[in-house]
Amino acid sequence: MSRVHVVGVGADGRAGLTAGVAEIVDGADLLVGGARHLAMFPESGAERISLADGLKVALDRIEASVESRKAVVLASGDPGFFGIARPVVERFGRDRVVIIPNVSCLQLAFARLGESWEDALFASVHGRPLEGLATVTKGVRKAAILTGGENTPSAVARWLLDAGVEGYRVYLCEELGGPEERVREFDLRTLVGVETARMNLLVLLRDEDANPDVLAGEAGPVSPIQPGRIPSGIPEDRFQHRGGMITKAEVRVVSLAKLGLGAASIVWDVGAGSGSVSVEAALVVHQGRVYAVERDPEQLGYLRRNLVGFAIENVEVVEGAAPAALEGLPEPDAVFVGGSGGQLAAILDIACLRLRSGGRIVVNAATLETVGTATATLRQLGFESQVTLMQVSRGKMVGSLTRFEAFDPVFVVAGSRREVLNQ
Repeated sequence: MSRVHVVGVGADGRAGLTAGVAEIVDGADLLVGGARHLAMFPESGAERISLADGLKVALDRIEASVESRKAVVLASGDPGFFGIARPVVERFGRDRVVIIPNVSCLQLAFARLGESWEDALFASVHGRPLEGLATVTKGVRKAAILTGGENTPSAVARWLLDAGVEGYRVYLCEELGGPEERVREFDLRTLVGVETARMNLLVLLRDEDANPDVLAGEAGPVSPIQPGRIPSGIPEDRFQHRGGMITKAEVRVVSLAKLGLGAASIVWDVGAGSGSVSVEAALVVHQGRVYAVERDPEQLGYLRRNLVGFAIENVEVVEGAAPAALEGLPEPDAVFVGGSGGQLAAILDIACLRLRSGGRIVVNAATLETVGTATATLRQLGFESQVTLMQVSRGKMVGSLTRFEAFDPVFVVAGSRREVLNQ
């Protein structure tokens, strides 16, 4: 049984391959790649399959003869970095695919800048939508963005600026590793309208001297939260809100942790208020979506301003009172209820019915009566619940001394089906 080799190639083509890897390419019966990669090996006598006809067509042709012919798929840099390695492995299985990476454009870019990259955020808008880019980028110290097609560096810069992202030095890295390599420095505003080479990526480095209010827009500076991780608890004073009507950071972190969010989760935030839970949830579910349900016009104003201030793009505001406003929303992986308008039992009835398998529900309650309604309703609907009483006190300076100021206690009710809750 022949294996399929996926070989990473740099801008220098064959010259950048080791003798052993070049021998693998030379020994191919089928050579698969884009026109640019195939042109790098004019001496090869292999049958050529262009990816211009579509990836599926190419994989079908490999599969038709893989038992008797050696196939080599050419890719840019590291095929496992936003590259072709994944679909090839998914088609033929790990045991039948050999991936040989080259130096990636990411490594070259950071090397040219003299910067380490283990702490950078990576994103690609090559063949992918721009939606969500500002959410995962804003507030991070370093980011590398692969561009392509209609999503040129200029288009990316305009998108980020429109979402309120500023305060970064931007390095446009073009044709890395090739004879026409060029690295230019901009900020996002001066990058708009700049003509670029076809092969490029952007590196964003946060300007440590920038005004932090510029980095975070109207809502104040944001914490450098890595999307997909447990929230860090953004302080309340970084949100716009009405007279202290906001979920405190400590309660927010515990509530979201109990929801068990994943990167692609669908979340309902019922009674979203000023949106502090929606914002932190959106940073975690950066590949998913949050539906913020709120009925109060003033709170809706705060909510929308906070979404703009934190450059949150994956939150959809749903105006109206629950439970009626929940109709038509996609089935959730997680439901947070911060306010119910006296309709908690009806909200939980719909949430439990619509919740996906393995999903969780969290209710924040300020009174024993609400806790009783939440636990009784969940039990009637076949759910178990765990109740956590949070009594948070924070240090406050009084002259040269420190005393503790207590917040009102909050009950965090976490509900889930028995087999999930007890794991």
